[in-house]
Amino acid sequence: MKKIISIILTLVFCTTFISSCAAQQDDLTITMQIGNPVMTVNGEEKAIDEQGTAPVIINNRTLLPVRAIVEEIGGGVAWDEETRTVLLGYKDDIIILEADNHTAYLNESKRELDVAPTVINDRTMLPIRFIANGFGFDVDWNDNTQTVTITLKGEGV
Repeated sequence: MKKIISIILTLVFCTTFISSCAAQQDDLTITMQIGNPVMTVNGEEKAIDEQGTAPVIINNRTLLPVRAIVEEIGGGVAWDEETRTVLLGYKDDIIILEADNHTAYLNESKRELDVAPTVINDRTMLPIRFIANGFGFDVDWNDNTQTVTITLKGEGV
């Protein structure tokens, strides 16, 4: 049953979200800081979500509620409460993650994560480096300021 739900979710997601994603701009820079519920998108401050959720570090990996980031880059997000599965799409790429599971899928290719997605205060927190790299973005970490910067240059977002 879980597999059927996942397949249906994938099909619905592909036809609904990905087809509606449009190019937004040529260059994109998103910056987030651990403990800060505000991100900057090309210099403009925006709330990460309406609940004031901030990025956290778990086992040396940055996790955050990723909907705001995926939507900023022009992608889509779907959540299946029953299976606790997140489906992310951007251009032709699809990422599937499940809460508390170290196995993820990038375009049907199985990947093992260093840290599993987790639920904190009713928010699903996902490993941002895996997602951003999977969608072709660069990710930089500044340990001094505990800041993550996600960039895409000149390829058209």
